Amino acid sequence: MALSLPLLLAALAQAPEPTPPPASAPAAPTCVDKEDLKALCENLPEEEASPWTGSAALSFMLLAGNSRALALTANGLAEYRTDVWVATFKLDGVLETAASAEEADGDEDVVAEALVASVRGERRFTPLLGVYALAYGKTDHLASVELRLDGEAGIAFTLLERDTPGGEEQLLRLDVGLHYSNEARFQYFEDEQDLPSVDLLAPGGRLTFYYPFNERLKFTQYLEVFPNILGDSRFLADSTTKFSTYITHRLALSTNLLVQIDTAPAAGKAVADVALTLGAEFEF
Repeated sequence: MALSLPLLLAALAQAPEPTPPPASAPAAPTCVDKEDLKALCENLPEEEASPWTGSAALSFMLLAGNSRALALTANGLAEYRTDVWVATFKLDGVLETAASAEEADGDEDVVAEALVASVRGERRFTPLLGVYALAYGKTDHLASVELRLDGEAGIAFTLLERDTPGGEEQLLRLDVGLHYSNEARFQYFEDEQDLPSVDLLAPGGRLTFYYPFNERLKFTQYLEVFPNILGDSRFLADSTTKFSTYITHRLALSTNLLVQIDTAPAAGKAVADVALTLGAEFEF
């Protein structure tokens, strides 16, 4: 018995260590609750929207007033918008073969062109109140406008600005300022000749309104008026009414009605110009 204990200890020392039990298999994936998935998606960081937006359009125009014509027009708009700054750039061009309003029979055709460019900058102090400055240039051969240069500064009131659930913008803005323009005139058709230039100094009012009826139909209205207080009596007014019907998220068919009034136009020109355009517009 004295020898049996050492032999037993030696046998235990030489015995192999017990094999550890196998690790448990990973648990099978469980289904994610819909509410948890929705909360997870809502907590994902949103992609920051670009401050730049814009549009480009190509349209056919039907004119009445200083001309009777069917013309091709192109225009573009780019806007930079933050909580503090707003800058808007516009460019409109017209190229046409037209009959001037002075021609009774309308048989003689003339080539006419018009170009309008403007830039407006606004500095906002509150969501409601800001100050703005605007520069504007125009040439219109049928209206005998060789070059019209405008400048304006004033106060901007943003009465409504919000995004709808569909991502469309609602905007109602009113500009009130002081407007000055110098218009160099030239008679391009029939007997070409220089015409006297005219100046205008006026309190200016401008209304800008965007309203989407739904995701497919959007209404836009621009209106500006300038009653002259420098020299002879003169009143200017421009109105643009537009309906856009969207085919896709960015492509729309648009209808524009443009009315321009000048109570003291160049000699022989109509007081009112009316233009109706039908075309396509692409937003970016």
